[in-house]
Amino acid sequence: MEFALVLPVFLLMLFGTIEFCRLFWTTHALHDVAIATARCMGVPQLECEADGVYSAPEVKAFAKETAAGWFVTIDPASLQLDHDAACHGLAAGFSRVEITHQFATVLPALLTSLAGGTDLKVEACYTNH
Repeated sequence: MEFALVLPVFLLMLFGTIEFCRLFWTTHALHDVAIATARCMGVPQLECEADGVYSAPEVKAFAKETAAGWFVTIDPASLQLDHDAACHGLAAGFSRVEITHQFATVLPALLTSLAGGTDLKVEACYTNH
């Protein structure tokens, strides 16, 4: 009888903790992808160039592939790239990447606070070389 009373609270705490950790992990993964992508844009790398010149489609493909390595699926349309941005109040000359992503819980019926999805937004800058 007591177990039946405690079980729903225990399951809510257990799955709530798991989903919060997934949310935190996804945010960390997106931030890592943004940093790697900004660096790929700022420091000329083959993955982000076409014929030796910066290429936005190649950069988006790089970001999508890097996110897949974290088991996160991002839509290339959710990426905002700026190859000559002013970051953190400094003069222009930075590569800036902004990623927006909607985190969706796998248990929307149980965790109603996350049911509609949580919007995540990360940004990274890297100096151009």
